[in-house]
Amino acid sequence: MARIECAKAGRKLAPATALVTAALLILASGASASEGVVVHTPSLDFGRGVVSAASSATQHIELYNATSSTLQLTSMQLTGGISDFVPSFTDGTTCPTPGAGSSAGVAPGATCVVAVTYTPSTLGSVSGSLTMTFCPADSTTCTTTSSVSLSADGVHAETLTLNPGALSFTSTALGATSATQVVTLTNGPEPMSITQLSLGGTAPNDFWIGDDGCTGTDLSAGASCSFDIRFAPSLTGTRTATVTVVGATLGNPYPALTLTGIGSAPDPIVPTASSPPSTPGTPSAPAASTTATTGSTAPQGAWDQFVLVTCRPAAKPRTRAAHTVELQRCTGRRLTRSVNLAPDQVTAQATISRGRVVYAAGSAISSGARRWQLRIHRLRALRPGVYTLTLGTGRGARRLMLTVT
Repeated sequence: MARIECAKAGRKLAPATALVTAALLILASGASASEGVVVHTPSLDFGRGVVSAASSATQHIELYNATSSTLQLTSMQLTGGISDFVPSFTDGTTCPTPGAGSSAGVAPGATCVVAVTYTPSTLGSVSGSLTMTFCPADSTTCTTTSSVSLSADGVHAETLTLNPGALSFTSTALGATSATQVVTLTNGPEPMSITQLSLGGTAPNDFWIGDDGCTGTDLSAGASCSFDIRFAPSLTGTRTATVTVVGATLGNPYPALTLTGIGSAPDPIVPTASSPPSTPGTPSAPAASTTATTGSTAPQGAWDQFVLVTCRPAAKPRTRAAHTVELQRCTGRRLTRSVNLAPDQVTAQATISRGRVVYAAGSAISSGARRWQLRIHRLRALRPGVYTLTLGTGRGARRLMLTVT
């Protein structure tokens, strides 16, 4: 049992190290079940942590002052887990102590938090309990909280492997999407929870993860999961990124996947022999069958859908300082017949997404003011609704709200 005390104002504060003592903290006679400090966080579970990994995690206990007095945190008593759990009077703790002065404290009806840090040092399950004592300034009528249970599990480091450990994508034209490559993650001899696959590096937006069978998975010993990676460059040249596996075990080393792809300029768009070039500012006229040719290919061959996007101002432009902001609302209409393409039209990479999920990718061709024709390959079912349309060129990306009807 360890008791950590904080001295009254004007006295030297006790050191933050735990003092082992057999002293018992008794609930003040003035406190009652209906009046005291209420613990809103009755337990803290820190999960698994690698012993001696020099890693730590901090969680917070929320407390509510249900008394009619302004209170200060004067002492804390830790039972069990003394070498693994460390409550703090300062780092992350917002409950005022006597050292803050007699006017400081938690007001009636207010809340504060106490920070507890877990540093794995004990192998196996470890548990403890923490109680806290609050007193009004310059008063001995104090109240002690109910016990807060602390738990964690110290483990050895586990090794997870990615196969392959790196992916390379061949030259892919702007507006096109590469073929899918599959990656397998294999667990070691102990269970492991995978919480996330994190994209990072210099060009994370040029790659995306699909068919993710790893995030949120509890892998048993020796079990595997897999996910897909595709490449859709936004700029020409070498593009790189990383996929890092994130797990729930504190301090465990997790593997990272290196991604490399080459973006190339799209080939010129060649109009069909039977279709004259479009007149600028006029939408392409539907004809009899879906036809279009381009040097950029979809992941599985021909583009499988065409969408005509029309954008209109949603409100008057707003000017702030040297910047003018114009809000636009765009509507996408599926074209089921042919599309006329002119060789001199502006082309941009196009993606249709919602959040971090990409539903379609391809290219966009300018068809007059605030009009674009999209040639897309559907990666997921593109149902009517609101999406984000991202148009990327060599000068940057433009994001628009798109309603697909």
